[in-house]
Amino acid sequence: MLKTDYAKVSKVYDKNKGRLDFPKDQEIEKLLEKNEKITVLDLACGTGNYLLGQKKHYEGKNIKWIGIDLSPEMLDVAKSKNLEAEFINASAESFNLEEGSVDLVVCNFAFHHFEDKKKCLSKIYAALKKGGVLKFRNVEPECMKEWWVYKYCPETYCEDMFRFWPKDLMIYELKKNNFVNISAKREYYEKFKPLNELLENYKRRDTSQLAMIGDEFYNKGLSRVTQEASQGESEYKDVIAFLEIRCEKKTI
Repeated sequence: MLKTDYAKVSKVYDKNKGRLDFPKDQEIEKLLEKNEKITVLDLACGTGNYLLGQKKHYEGKNIKWIGIDLSPEMLDVAKSKNLEAEFINASAESFNLEEGSVDLVVCNFAFHHFEDKKKCLSKIYAALKKGGVLKFRNVEPECMKEWWVYKYCPETYCEDMFRFWPKDLMIYELKKNNFVNISAKREYYEKFKPLNELLENYKRRDTSQLAMIGDEFYNKGLSRVTQEASQGESEYKDVIAFLEIRCEKKTI
C-alpha cells in the first residue's frame, strides 16, 4: 500500500478551503444531553479542522478534546490554532488512552491510511466507554469513479482499491469487533466547476491520492488536464461520494 508524505502535504493542506468548514456534529449535542462532561477523540486529526469547528460550535461546554495523528508536521499546524486540546503523536494502531475513557471517536477521511485496520478497530473499542459512539466519514471510491482525481490520474483509483475497505467489509469487521447499532449513510454529489480551478487543485497535489502516486503518473495526469484546457474546455464535472458509518460500543 502506497503512503502519503504528510510532511509535504501539511504545507498546503489548509489551502483547500473545503477542508475548513465542519458543520456542527449533532452527536456531541446528544452526548451532552446525557452527560455533564464528555471526551471527544479525533483520530487522525490532521491539522485539527474538525476540532476547531466543533470547539466553536460547543464553546463553553464541558468537553475534553483529544487529537491523535501520526504526522508531527500536521500536528504542528493543529497546535498553532490554539485549540486547547490534547494532541498525541501516534498511529491509529498504537495510541494508548485509558480504557473506557472516551465518549465519541470520530475518524474523518483517514481510515484508508491505516495499515492494520483490524488492530485500529480494537484500539478504538478499548478506548470507548460502554455505549460510546464511533463515527467514520470518508469518500467511497467505487461509487465515484468519475471523480476528477481518478479521471485524470486513473492509477490512483487502482491504489485506492487496496487502501479503502468497501462498506460491507467495514460493517462486517465492526460486527466482529463487537460494535452494535451499526448504520451507514451514503451521499453523492455532482457539480460542474471551472477547469482553471481543477488545474489549480491538481497542481497543489494535496489529496492523498496525488501526493502518494509517483511523479510519472502524476505528470501524465497533469498533461491530460492542461491538454483539455488548451482545447478550449472551460468546465469539468466534479463528482464525490461520501460514506458515513456510525456504531456504538456494547453497554454490557
